[in-house]
Amino acid sequence: MSDLKLVETFDGGDLVLNGNDLQVIDGFQNMIYLALFGGNVEQSTKQYNEDEERFDFWANSLLTLDSPNIQYNSETERTLNEVSLNSRGRLLIEQSAKKDLEFMQDFSNITVSVTILASDKVGIKVILQEPNELESNEFNYIWAATENEL
Repeated sequence: MSDLKLVETFDGGDLVLNGNDLQVIDGFQNMIYLALFGGNVEQSTKQYNEDEERFDFWANSLLTLDSPNIQYNSETERTLNEVSLNSRGRLLIEQSAKKDLEFMQDFSNITVSVTILASDKVGIKVILQEPNELESNEFNYIWAATENEL
């Protein structure tokens, strides 16, 4: 799967230039990043009136309006901002990440584990493994709670 490369710039994800063109990647890292951190932080997608301001991910209404099961809602980012970094908070973050990545179970086995790295840092490890494949891909994200940044 080819996609434009997204990198975290501590102000949201940005595309990467490669000379005069945009850099391309092969893999699922963008999909995971958007699912965990690219959707709406204010609230999960709901039914909106046409004249009502939307607070969900901009592409939910544009690309997946009729498919709520694949809309990005970033419950992980919302949970990171709302819970204390203790054993209960760690479990809630892990549950949120698993929920945000549920849609990927159609084509991959997903393992999510969350660890508290310090009093203000959380590590989120996501492992994707295609069914019947020996190879897996591991993605690690570190959330600095005091700075609210990835």
